[in-house]
Amino acid sequence: MYDEIDTVQNTVNILNQNKCTIIVIQSDPNQSSKLLDKDNVDFYQKLPDLAGTKEEYLKERDLKSGATTIPSKAVTRNYSAGFTAAQNFDVDWWIGITGDVSISNLNGIKKIITNMVHDKKSVGISRAVGQVFWEPNQELTRVQKDDTTDFMPQFFIAKSDLIKKKMFSKIKTTNLYTCEQCLGDEVMRYCTEDNTKFENITFIICDYAYPQFISGLQFNPDRINMPKYIDGFVNMLRRMRTKHSK
Repeated sequence: MYDEIDTVQNTVNILNQNKCTIIVIQSDPNQSSKLLDKDNVDFYQKLPDLAGTKEEYLKERDLKSGATTIPSKAVTRNYSAGFTAAQNFDVDWWIGITGDVSISNLNGIKKIITNMVHDKKSVGISRAVGQVFWEPNQELTRVQKDDTTDFMPQFFIAKSDLIKKKMFSKIKTTNLYTCEQCLGDEVMRYCTEDNTKFENITFIICDYAYPQFISGLQFNPDRINMPKYIDGFVNMLRRMRTKHSK
């Protein structure tokens, strides 16, 4: 999280009611009023603000591509810190969310985990098939197709067995402009070392970003939300366009 104090605090309250183990890694928002009360969670760590001043952030946005390195740096650093801490807790599953995602109940998440157990999968991910991301060379050509290993950082699920084996504990910033690639590459690293395949351990929650069908899960409230059937249709068109593109 960064400065999304209200969203995170509401989620923490819900998770505490459900007796969940909670780990929060916060990038310093430089405002004491935006700091989370560490006594409300099981593990809390504050790390330096990677964005720097507003002027520094805007300067970075003047890169030739208009891309920014801050999301990749923050996602890889903060998730690495969080999942390193997670190795010390005895739970069955871990849910990774960013600070702009809220949880009001666990119904949708529990349903996904039930399906993952049934399919014998260990990592639940959402991909943005149909979209185009930045390449490491700042070219906007990283097309998200059906075989992409990139996945969204806002919400994913991991079985604790893999976390104990240090998955996500040292995520490399393999693409400064696309944190989705960094996460996918980390799972690929694990698969290579464990002599397995990406598709053997991953459960595809959906193939478009910010799904609205997961009960109890809400992505950034500042985003424009379409009715879920329209949302699904629009994303289907994106996937069709990608499938038929060269």
